[in-house]
Amino acid sequence: MENFSNKYIKTLFSNLCCSKCKNDFTKDSLEIIEQDGDIIVCNLTCERCGKDFGQIIFNFNKKINQHTPLEIIEGPEPISYDDVIDAHEFLKKL
Repeated sequence: MENFSNKYIKTLFSNLCCSKCKNDFTKDSLEIIEQDGDIIVCNLTCERCGKDFGQIIFNFNKKINQHTPLEIIEGPEPISYDDVIDAHEFLKKL
């Protein structure tokens, strides 16, 4: 994992921790799955509790010396009971 230094990982993940055990992420939390130029696909796993956070994608620019911390991007709201009923009613009409 020569692409990522511990300092780089510490900076990137300074705002993030494991949602299960609150452990900080380190270089060993990342496993490179695929790399194509500056694009690196990694699997993120908590070293302490083993929680798998799935794949993350980095656009790793080796020419930049200073990096900013990652931020959580919230997804859509969870589906509601009404959404399920609406989907059921829609499917019944097909």
